[in-house]
Amino acid sequence: MRVRRPIDFIAGAAVLGLTAGTTALAATPTAGMWTSPGEGGAAFTVKGSSILPAGQAPRRYIYAPSNFRCNSANMAVKAASIKISGGAFKYDGPAYVDVSRAKKYIGRLVWSGKFTTATTVKGSYRLRSKVTPVPGTPFTFKSKSCDSGVRAWTGTRTQGAGTGTGVGVGVGVG
Repeated sequence: MRVRRPIDFIAGAAVLGLTAGTTALAATPTAGMWTSPGEGGAAFTVKGSSILPAGQAPRRYIYAPSNFRCNSANMAVKAASIKISGGAFKYDGPAYVDVSRAKKYIGRLVWSGKFTTATTVKGSYRLRSKVTPVPGTPFTFKSKSCDSGVRAWTGTRTQGAGTGTGVGVGVGVG
C-alpha cells in the first residue's frame, strides 16, 4: 500500500478547485457582429459591455432568435441596448411580434445568453404574446395567447464588416 503525503492531498484539491472554477466562468465577447443560424436567427452588435442593434436604418434592431411560433417576422427587440455583465446577458422585456407588418403587437421576450468563449454564445429564449400570427393573404393576428416555449440557441461572432442584419445567415433554425 502506498503512503500518501499531506502535500498529495493539497495538490489534488487545488487542481479539482481550479478545474471546477473554470467551467463556470464566462468569457468576454469579441466586439462586432454576432448571429445565430437560420431564418429565425439572432443578429446584434457587441460593443464594450453592450449588445446594440444590427443592420442599417430603418431596419436597425437587436434581433433575438425565434422559432416563428408566436412571431411572424424576425424578432426585433424593442430595447435600444442590452447590458452584458460578467460575460452574460438577460433581457426580459418587449419584442415585436411582427416589426414589419404590425408594430402594434408586442410580446414579452425572456432572452439570455452566456458567452462561453470570446466568439460563442449559448442561451435560451421564450416569447409570449396575446396574439397568434395567422399566415395568409392578408397576414392576420388572432386574439389568442401564444407561448413559444423555452428554446435553446447558440450564436457566433460573424466575420466581415457587419453592416447587414445577419438575419437569415446560415442553416438550420435557432
